[in-house]
Amino acid sequence: MILFWTTYLFFSLGLSFLFSLLVDNRILKIFIFSFSLALMCTVWFKNPGENIVVPIFAIFILETTILENNGFERIIRPLSLITFLLTLITFFSWKKKSKN
Repeated sequence: MILFWTTYLFFSLGLSFLFSLLVDNRILKIFIFSFSLALMCTVWFKNPGENIVVPIFAIFILETTILENNGFERIIRPLSLITFLLTLITFFSWKKKSKN
């Protein structure tokens, strides 16, 4: 199981980096990287009251298609928190290129 989550994390990092290469603006690049990484890597409980955690992206897809509606608010809260934290971390870690 650890091998699966490690592979999933590296795949998500790579895909988020590729998404960020689509734009040239630094701020937009940081936001796209942070949001896509948060969307793919944030985990939450599959159903309320269960101990099984799954990525939020999978919960969103399943709730819009086949599962009963448990409310999108339960996945928006952790997604917004992780997106905010990743945006701050990414903003301070990606330094602006010097013009020397």
